[in-house]
Parts: sequence; C-alpha cells; structure tokens
Amino acid sequence: MAISVDKVYKTVLSILNKESRGFLTPDEFERIGNQVQLDILEKNFHDYNRAVVKHYRGAGVNDYGNIPEKIEQKIDPFFKQADITLTNGIGTLPTDLFKTINISITNKTIQLEKVEKSKLSYLLSSPLTKPTKSFPVYYQRAADIIVEPALSDGSWTLGNLLIEYIKIPDEINWNHTVNATTGALTANDPMTNFTLHESDRVDLVLGILKYAGVVIRDPQVVQQASAEEGKQIQLEN
Repeated sequence: MAISVDKVYKTVLSILNKESRGFLTPDEFERIGNQVQLDILEKNFHDYNRAVVKHYRGAGVNDYGNIPEKIEQKIDPFFKQADITLTNGIGTLPTDLFKTINISITNKTIQLEKVEKSKLSYLLSSPLTKPTKSFPVYYQRAADIIVEPALSDGSWTLGNLLIEYIKIPDEINWNHTVNATTGALTANDPMTNFTLHESDRVDLVLGILKYAGVVIRDPQVVQQASAEEGKQIQLEN
C-alpha cells in the first residue's frame, strides 16, 4: 500500500508551522521527498542483503522469495522482473534499474555471478577460474552487461536472461493549483504517491523534516511527528 503524498505533505507543513520553521513549497517538498524515498529504499535494500547473507550464507541461495516477511513487505513494491536479450554476449539493463537482486538464465536453472571488469582478465587466465557454460559471469558497463563466456561458434546459445531487480521509485507529485489572488494552494487529483511501504511512513516524514532544516534533537519532536501521522490516518479512516 502506497503512502499518500498529500497526507505526508500536510503532516510536514503542520510540524513546520508548530515549530515556526517556515514554509516548504510543493516543489521543495517533491524534491526532498524523492530524495528521502531513495534514502529509505537504499537502507531497505541493505537490510535485504544482510538478511540473505545471514540466512543463506554458504547455501548458494539468492532467491527473492526466501527473505523475512518484514523486509519482503518493504522491498516488494519495488520488485520487478525483466528479460534481457543478449547479442554476442551483450545485453541492455532495464532503464528503471536501481539495484540488481539476481540475473539468471531465463528458466532460472543457472545463475550468473557478478564480477568486476578489472578481475575478469585474471579469471580468464586460468582453466580453474575461467567462466564456463555452467558457471557464467557478467560485469556491468554503463547501461549494459557483458556476459562471459560469450561463445560465437554456435556451440552454445545462452539465449535470454532473467533479471530480478529493485526499480527506481516513481517521482512523487503533489498536484495542486494556486489561487491567483490569495496565493492559496489547493490539492488536486491525480497525484503520484510514495511507493514506500506504510511501515516507512514515520521515517519518511522525519527524513523530509531533516532535509528541510529541522534538526530533530528533542524526542518530543519525534513524538509530535508520529502523533501528526496518527491524526492523518484517523482522518482518512
């Protein structure tokens, strides 16, 4: 369930007003809100990776479906799959890619290991470490991936790849009109909400306040942010 951009903006304005911190324009709010959403998504993805390492270390498992439910709920709104078509071992990554979870042969029978380009020559130099059909590798080059081995003699056709990844969030939009006489703002539909999970709501508000210049050192301010969020939820219900 997405987080209402309208409720978050109103909560932020309410706290700024009570703290006599001034006014945050819609454009400023959208710019800051987009950045905070990315910050939170980065943290959630870090937590996801830690969970994978903790639960499946040494098991050779990197499956999105096998992670703790709490983390899965936060990652799920951003999870996507897409096919990558290879031409001579080169494929184009999705344009909305934020973080890669896994790349495999389309039927998921073989996973590709990511390596640094600087280490590829070392891997290719020895029969013991050289990538094979059973253990292919890839490295990223800008918006492309380069797969090894990329056999061109017809002895092996890698075909399409399946990438599982975290997408870049859609940019929020607090759609509004401005009264030409009074300058008053009126919210209008449609709006683009935050993609984050509901459980990230308070962190989202606090993050926006911090970027807006509200240095939260007093626990009462944190409690106030939580209370304002509770009021907004009750009003909607």
